Amino acid sequence: MNLWTIAVFEFQRYFKWKQEIISIGLMLLSLVLMSAWPLVKTWLDNDYKIALVSSASAPKISGFTISQIPADSAETALSGLGEVWDLVVQVEDDKLVMTAESSASWQEKITPELQNWLQKQRISQLPLSAEQKKIVDSLPETQLVFLKKDSAKQNKEQQMVSGGLLILLGIGVFSGFGFMFTAITTEKQQRVTEQLLTLISTKEWIDGKILGISLFCLKSMVTTGLFLYLMIQAVSLMKGKGMFVLPITALELASALLFVSLGLLLINSFMAGFAATIDDPNHSSRSIIMFLPTVPLGVVFSAMDNAEGTLMHILSLFPLTSFAAMPMRMASVSVPWWEWILSLLLLIACLFWLKNAASRVFELGIRMYGKEPEWSLLMKTFLFARVKE
Repeated sequence: MNLWTIAVFEFQRYFKWKQEIISIGLMLLSLVLMSAWPLVKTWLDNDYKIALVSSASAPKISGFTISQIPADSAETALSGLGEVWDLVVQVEDDKLVMTAESSASWQEKITPELQNWLQKQRISQLPLSAEQKKIVDSLPETQLVFLKKDSAKQNKEQQMVSGGLLILLGIGVFSGFGFMFTAITTEKQQRVTEQLLTLISTKEWIDGKILGISLFCLKSMVTTGLFLYLMIQAVSLMKGKGMFVLPITALELASALLFVSLGLLLINSFMAGFAATIDDPNHSSRSIIMFLPTVPLGVVFSAMDNAEGTLMHILSLFPLTSFAAMPMRMASVSVPWWEWILSLLLLIACLFWLKNAASRVFELGIRMYGKEPEWSLLMKTFLFARVKE
C-alpha cells in the first residue's frame, strides 16, 4: 500500500492537468505552424536577382531570379550591385567570378548550383558524341530487386519508426535523470528523507519513487510520440499521400511498451541509488556518473543501421541494452519467439538485481551527511551486500 501511495505521490508531483493541457495546446499550435511553415517561407523568402554574363542558357534555381546579360553590359551590371543586382556572375577562363556587395549566407546556397551549371557547360564543349556526353552527364543506373513487394518502402518506414523509438527513449531517460537527481539530492539536503524513513522502510520509499517517476517518464514519451505521429500525419496529408499507417503491429507496439517500461525502471533504479550518494550536486564530481545510463542508447544508435546484424542480435539479448535494441529489432526484422522470451527474462532478472543493489546503495547514501561514501564502499555495497557504516 505504501509503495503505491508513494508512486502516486511522485507521479502527481510532476503531473499537472493544467500544465498538460497547455503543453498539448502548444504542441498542436506548433503542429499547425510547422505545417504552414513551407508556404510562409516561400512567401516571405526574397528572390535574389542574379546577373549572369554568359551566352549559355541560365540555370533555374529556387529562390533566385537569374537573368542573362551580354558581355558588354557587365560593367553596367557591376555598377548596379546592391541596387539592381544582388550578384553578378562572370565566366573567365572556365572560372566563375562572382561579385557581390558584401558576404551573405545565401551565396553558399547558389555557389554549388552555379558550379554544377558551369561543369555541364564545360562538358558540352568537349569533342564528345551525344552518346558520350550523356554517359558523362548521368550516373550509372542501379536496380535492386526485392522478392517481397513494397519491402523498400517498408524498410524506410521501419527505419523511421526505429529512429523515433530511440528519440522517445532518450526523452524518457533524460526526464528520469532530471527528476530523480533533483528530487533525491534536494530531499537529502533538506533532511526530508530522514524523517520519512521513520515511518516507512527504505525499500518502500525508493521503490515508490522509482515507479512514480518511471510512470511520468513513460507518460512524457507517449505524449511526445503522439505529437510526432500527428506531425507525420500532417506532412503526409500535405503531400497528398493520405493517412500514414505505422508499419508496426499492435503486438509489436505492446512489446515495445513492455521493454521500454522495464528499461525505464532499470535506468531509474540506477539513478535513484547513485543520486543518494551525492551530498551536494553543485560541487560533487560524481554527477557525471548519472549520464552513464545514456551509454546503452548510444551503443544501440551506432548499431541501428544494421538491424539484421550480429551486433544488434547480441544487443537485443544483453539486458542492459535489450530494452532499446529489442523494440528496434522487432520493428525491422522478425524475431524468433524464444529470443524474445529469453531477452525479456534476462531483462527482468537484471532489473530485479539492479533494484535490490540500488536499494542498498540508496540506504547507504541517504544516511550519510557531510561526506560521500568512498568508491570502494560504494562498489562493495552495490555488488555484494548491505554494509553498515
